[in-house]
Amino acid sequence: MPKIVDHDERREFLASVSAELIAEHGLERATIREIAARTGFSRGVIEHYFDDKDHLITMAVVWVNDRYIRREQQATAGKEGLAALAARLQCVLPLDREAVQEWKIRLRFWSEATYHEDMQKILGGRLRLSRERYCQDLRLALERDEVAAGVDPERAAHRLSHVISGVSVHALIAPAVYNRRYLKEFAAGLIEELRSGHGALPEPTL
Repeated sequence: MPKIVDHDERREFLASVSAELIAEHGLERATIREIAARTGFSRGVIEHYFDDKDHLITMAVVWVNDRYIRREQQATAGKEGLAALAARLQCVLPLDREAVQEWKIRLRFWSEATYHEDMQKILGGRLRLSRERYCQDLRLALERDEVAAGVDPERAAHRLSHVISGVSVHALIAPAVYNRRYLKEFAAGLIEELRSGHGALPEPTL
């Protein structure tokens, strides 16, 4: 009997290999030829699942984002308010191999987004969804008196997005300085500042 192929599983596997290549070597190396060499599949097999290189790269980004969302959902399961936010921050920071890979890929695509309008729309949508989840946690935390009364959930969500992105990029550039311990303490400090209202995410004067 011919072997039964799980096409969804194979498509996901090829997208994951593409994501690995992007994280390790950049967008240029994430080619159908390179993926064929790494997986042992022929070009014909790969082209059966992906129309071209751009399609393959797009699906790699989707795969990475879906993996992150699953991990975030697991981390926040049964948690609400400030506890959920704390778990969410721990999840997004580059504290393990998966998160480091995700940040490397984000940086590759952020550079593309500086001049690629379609990429700006895709990544802008991802940022918006992250801010919305932060904001949801903060609204519930405010209702429960878990954060200082003066915290504006929407503004604080924007600021969290900024500082988490910044420290994560720094951790990729200087991991010896911004190491795992530093990142965990940094996230804990953000939560404590939101709770106390002292020095937490100050708003710029407009």
